[in-house]
Amino acid sequence: MTMNLRKRTERLLGALSAGVLERDEAIALALLSAAAGESIFLLGLPGVAKSMISRRLALAFRDARRFEYLMSRFSTPDEIFGPVSISKLKDSDTYERVTDGYLPTADVVFLDEIWKAGPAIQNSLLTALNEKLFRNGREDIALPLKGIIAASNELPAEGEGLEALWDRFLVRYIVEPIADKGNFFSLLTGGSQVPCRVPPEDQLTDADAAQILAAREEVEVPEDILEFLYSMRRRYALRAQEQLKDKAAARSAGRQAEEDDEEESVPYVSDRRWKKIVGILRTSALLNGRDAVDWSDCLLLEHLIWDNDAQLVMVREDIAKELTAALLKGVSAAAPDSLWRKPADASGQKGPRQFWSPDGGAHYGFEAAGETMLISSADYATLGQEKRYGRFTDGNVIELTSSPSEFTIRSTRPGTVTIGSFSYPLKTAAAAVAAGGEFLGSIIESTSSRISAFSAQVGDNLFTRPLASYKPLGIELRRYQSKVEAVRPVR
Repeated sequence: MTMNLRKRTERLLGALSAGVLERDEAIALALLSAAAGESIFLLGLPGVAKSMISRRLALAFRDARRFEYLMSRFSTPDEIFGPVSISKLKDSDTYERVTDGYLPTADVVFLDEIWKAGPAIQNSLLTALNEKLFRNGREDIALPLKGIIAASNELPAEGEGLEALWDRFLVRYIVEPIADKGNFFSLLTGGSQVPCRVPPEDQLTDADAAQILAAREEVEVPEDILEFLYSMRRRYALRAQEQLKDKAAARSAGRQAEEDDEEESVPYVSDRRWKKIVGILRTSALLNGRDAVDWSDCLLLEHLIWDNDAQLVMVREDIAKELTAALLKGVSAAAPDSLWRKPADASGQKGPRQFWSPDGGAHYGFEAAGETMLISSADYATLGQEKRYGRFTDGNVIELTSSPSEFTIRSTRPGTVTIGSFSYPLKTAAAAVAAGGEFLGSIIESTSSRISAFSAQVGDNLFTRPLASYKPLGIELRRYQSKVEAVRPVR
């Protein structure tokens, strides 16, 4: 099924994006969210084709019914969910709505200016978004809803009780005005006005949609990708704890804690949201014709974990750092084990010990749980028998902390690092003298091959941009390569 689904998805996306200028990614993400049973929020100025995306999405489903509404402060539930049936109220004293033609009978829904909805509409939307149910009179009606596209030119205001509704939109995407000059000219001259026609055999039926949701549960999530997701979660948890400590310290010192700038605020990602994120990654893998999530799917986190648009820079950089660390984790293990052994001289005595460093002496490395861990040479020089505290940061680098963190660390004897109750010897560099270019070449080759494989994955993914457009990730990968290529045999 997977490969046929891949080809079908590719044709479907091609048809939906035909004649569209710079909206391919938004359409792809809208289809992905609908296939995953989730909803998408589009942030953008008026006139950037947000409603067009919803109209095209409806064409992805066979015989789909569509509902579209522009919210205002004066919108009522009747306008969204249908008017109350007067005959039902009169004849059987039952409060039911006539839902035909309204949201409860639609497959694809577009709600513009979503944050202007009143509390009564919000409450019904929460159930519709999360459980695909609508309470009509005495009965809960299962909705045929594939997905809701909500849009606005602003994010929900704080303090107005919109947090629960905002959290229900798993995919969040910013629709920018057309940037390319040629595309802008094409828009002005009518070159983009190509009708969208989706062959019926490529459209998704209700049975197809149900089968996708069932099949994605069988998609494997590799352990290293689960570790990456945990590292992202831990990064934000630790950052949130640090902010709370800073505020508490400010209060104890009698100072008013400063409010965080939006750029410095930490995204809050609930456990429920992380579970849904894995659902999106699995759906992406399935529609791409794979039976397992791969690293390219992880780039979708850019659209899944931010709370305000000011956090996007932080989120993209964090994904770049954690993904690079995970992607190239243990790359030094590509060198033969013999290269790490400390050679003996002609008399059989081992020569003076030199510790291996990937960056000219700034850090030392040791092996733990099959991975290379790093500690700065300056921090290592301060270690002794007394226990200190530490934590792991980017790329398995140990950072010493002044208060209890992830583990205790010390050096019980020269040339070792003791974490908790386990001691690890530092890697020695003497082997590099003998191995020279062989050692360096092995590391560089392993790094390049992993990056090339990742680039191919991204290029093949129907829901991601080309790797070159992920600027922070490109910077991190180049930085890592530069460090590796700067390694020189110890003389």
